[in-house]
Amino acid sequence: MAKPTEVFTPNDVPTFTYVQRPVHKLEDRLREAFEVPKMIVSISGPSKSGKTVLVSKIIEPDNLIPLTGSTIRSADELWSNVLQWMDAPHSKSEKVGSTTKFGVEAVAEGKAGVPFLAEAKAGGKASVGHDRTADVTRNYKSDGLQQVIKEIAHSSFVVFVDDFHYIPKEVQEEIGRQIKAAAEAGIRICTASVPHRRDDVVRSNPELRGRVTGIDSGYWSDDELSQIAYLGFRELNVDLSPNVVRQLVAEAFGSPQLMQAICLNFCFENAIRDALPDQVRIDPDFVTMQQVFERTSTLTNFSSMLSQLHSGPRQRGMDRKVYLFNDGSKGDVYRCVLLAMKADPPQLAFKYDDLLKRTAAVCLEDRPSGSSVSQALEQMDKLAKLVQEATVIEWDEDVLDIIEPYFLFFLRSSTHLKSIA
Repeated sequence: MAKPTEVFTPNDVPTFTYVQRPVHKLEDRLREAFEVPKMIVSISGPSKSGKTVLVSKIIEPDNLIPLTGSTIRSADELWSNVLQWMDAPHSKSEKVGSTTKFGVEAVAEGKAGVPFLAEAKAGGKASVGHDRTADVTRNYKSDGLQQVIKEIAHSSFVVFVDDFHYIPKEVQEEIGRQIKAAAEAGIRICTASVPHRRDDVVRSNPELRGRVTGIDSGYWSDDELSQIAYLGFRELNVDLSPNVVRQLVAEAFGSPQLMQAICLNFCFENAIRDALPDQVRIDPDFVTMQQVFERTSTLTNFSSMLSQLHSGPRQRGMDRKVYLFNDGSKGDVYRCVLLAMKADPPQLAFKYDDLLKRTAAVCLEDRPSGSSVSQALEQMDKLAKLVQEATVIEWDEDVLDIIEPYFLFFLRSSTHLKSIA
């Protein structure tokens, strides 16, 4: 019988809880895209939306060469990482000649000393007839792209560059030229990016237009996330009410990976270690559900970033204005914005006007002005990028995007924001 850790797999390709999402026909579209010769496939979708799982379902694990954009700092690194996955050498040696040493003379001080001069007289010299020939080799780094082409062109292998948007902008241009050459030579290439950076591949090299097939995985709907819960808990002989499933789905923010993690921690919190022998209805109370979410928040730690965003940038001179909030705490505009982001209903994107309404709603009396909120968001965007290399939040003067669902989950479900009040 299956265990919860086998059923709900936030860090692996799911077996029992894989959902095809037939409305989008993503599997068919991806399979067809890979069949087109010399075509680069670009998958876009929110963070933790199942892009890697989708590719892993279409391409056999032994044929998938997974790379991560955050580890690539040059075009050479891209191909050297591919060669490393294949256990292929990154450099070559060739013999260019040899050298011979002979006729060495040595002085002996008696029979003691160098063994092969034991018979030499004290103070005398001996000629050593010892010839030695050594090969002279030259080491040089191989052309990574050409070697990869030689090894896997026109094969079933797929080079999968996840988080392509994490590759530095100045490097993407050269990589764009090289993946174009690689695709034309018969290398199957697939990239994955977040939605607002979906065109990074084409922008890196305009000549790629018409050579890239874009597939948008999008956020998961509530019904699609519900299927993870229904499939998984059925496998464990656990019956959940639709209301409980809705609560789990509401905190997953369109992320199947987060949904898997919440369901797994639901099992842990309710002492479900194995599939139950008979079907049992579990209907947890509010406190238990909060414990499930708080436990799940420990899977990712954004405490340092949250503390930085809460403090804001260092400021000299005038103290910031303090506001009273409806959670019983008080703080400046930065805490106000975070409480607004945390408030119900949960959202991953906020238009400026909606965010202003939220900041007003969390305040008891006075509220920050629009210009104050805007300036705070601008500073929070900068601070977030300094604290963590991966993009977590992004502000563009009109819309606030929470790129990382786990950050919103941590903000809402951990006790950290309360502790730093």
